[in-house]
Amino acid sequence: MRRGPSVSVKMIRFLIPFMAAAFLSSPAQAFTEDTGMFDGLQFVSATELTKPQGQALSLCHTTREFRILGYTITSNAVDYVLSSDGCAAQIDETLTAVQMEGAQSFDLIDANLPVIPENSQEQTMRNVAPWALMALAMLFIIFRRLTSLVGGGKKPLRSKASQRILTVMCYVARSRGAVAGKEISIIGQTAKRLTQRNFKPSEIMRITDQIDMNLSMQDFIEMGQGLRDSEKDRMMRGAFYVALADGRMLPPEHEFLTNLARGIGMPGEDFRRVMNITFNDLDTYPPVLPNQAA
Repeated sequence: MRRGPSVSVKMIRFLIPFMAAAFLSSPAQAFTEDTGMFDGLQFVSATELTKPQGQALSLCHTTREFRILGYTITSNAVDYVLSSDGCAAQIDETLTAVQMEGAQSFDLIDANLPVIPENSQEQTMRNVAPWALMALAMLFIIFRRLTSLVGGGKKPLRSKASQRILTVMCYVARSRGAVAGKEISIIGQTAKRLTQRNFKPSEIMRITDQIDMNLSMQDFIEMGQGLRDSEKDRMMRGAFYVALADGRMLPPEHEFLTNLARGIGMPGEDFRRVMNITFNDLDTYPPVLPNQAA
C-alpha cells in the first residue's frame, strides 16, 4: 500500500483544472450553471442624461466576472454604458472615451470619473481578497504538511503515537525469539530518543511477553492508523534501529519491517530514506548496554 498524495497536492490537482475551465469558459459554456466567467453590470453613478421620454440614465460598468457557485470572486470593468433601469440589466447605450469626455465637459457626468473605465480601489481590494485568502490557506496547508514531516523537535510525542512506536520496537525484538535484557535496554533508550518519553523496563517486558507474532496485514495497517507522517517515520526509525542494533538484520526482522511499511502506506523510496536515517542514528546514538552505562 502506497501513501496517498498529501492534502496540498490534492488541492492543487483540483484547483488547476477548475481554474482553467472557469477562466476559459464563456457565459454559455460555464464550468457549471453558476460557476465560470460571466458578463455583468455595475452601477457607477447617476447622470444628468435622460432618454427622449425623460427617463433618467445611470452610468454603469459592463463587467467580466469570475464566479464560483454564484459567488463573485473577481469583477473587472470593461466599458462604460448608460442604463435606464439603474444598471440592473438594461443597456441603452455604450459610451466611447470621446463621448464620456464630452459628457463630462458639459457636466452631464461626474468629471472626477476616469475617461477609460477602471476598477475602483474598493473593487480592486475585493478582487485581491479571495486570492489572498486562497494563498494563505495553501501556505497554511503546506506549513502543516512540513510540520508533520519534520516533527515536533524536543516536544514529547503524542501518547498514542509513543505507545505505538514502543510496541512496534517490541515486535521487532520479539520477531527473532526471546527478548534479552540488552534488547529491553535498547528499546527503552530508542523510545525515549524518538518520543521524548520515559518507559520503564517492566513495561517493555510486559509488552514483549504479551506479543503474538501471528500477524495479518490488517494488524500492520492498524499499527499506522491515526498517525501523522512524521510519527510513522519515527515508528520505522525505531523498528529499523532495533533490527540493526547488533549489526545485522535477520530474515524475520526484514519481513516484519517490509510488512509494516506496506501496512502504514510507506512507499519504497521513504522506506530506503528512513533506513539511511537509521544508519546515521546508529553512528550518532550507538546502543548503550547496561554494563556500558555503569
